[in-house]
Amino acid sequence: MRFIKTNMIILCAMGVFFSSAWAAETGWKKIGESKNITGYTRTTTKSSIDAMKGVGMVEAPVAAVEALIRDIPAQTEYMYKCKEAVVVNTPEFKSIGDTVYVYNVTSMPYPVKDRDAVAKATFSVDKATGTVYVHVEGFKTTYNQDQKKVRMPLVIVDYTLAPKGPDKTEVTYEALADPGGNLPAFVVNLLTKNLSIETISSIRKMVKKDKYKNIKAVVTTTAH
Repeated sequence: MRFIKTNMIILCAMGVFFSSAWAAETGWKKIGESKNITGYTRTTTKSSIDAMKGVGMVEAPVAAVEALIRDIPAQTEYMYKCKEAVVVNTPEFKSIGDTVYVYNVTSMPYPVKDRDAVAKATFSVDKATGTVYVHVEGFKTTYNQDQKKVRMPLVIVDYTLAPKGPDKTEVTYEALADPGGNLPAFVVNLLTKNLSIETISSIRKMVKKDKYKNIKAVVTTTAH
């Protein structure tokens, strides 16, 4: 009997531990809804900056949204304060197919220095469902680094593009971006908490442009 009770206690303790760990990984807090786009934030052990997430429907096929995300220079038109975005293609960083290296500059108000980052974007597709995944992660490099900008120490972005009909895509946008420097975390969190909603809202507008709206075929081939 004592053995059974002891094992029950252990199992309960393990249940609490794993449920807490799971909650820590998935503990998104809803911060609002606008234009039928829901925004969330959560704390993370990776940074003092909160992660953000937005979920909303885009009136366009997955292929059109995918084409927009692959159009790296277009980031200046729909990403917050994006000043420059270019594909990096060097002997060290080869952009080909479903792997794309990106150099991005975010403008900041004077006297704060602009922020920049070099990141690797990986595209994959679930061929059974048609869902396209994009994972973007910054990494340490001296590529194009100079004293006029602060290299961001952490950049992680994930897009999930799930088909919900021939011309509808549910877009999930998750981002964790630490601008580095001496900017207070609470100020950054306050200024960026709605960015996931605004990003999806901007994607909605962008995919209506002629160069995206008629694209019907997904080009990503790497299996998720």
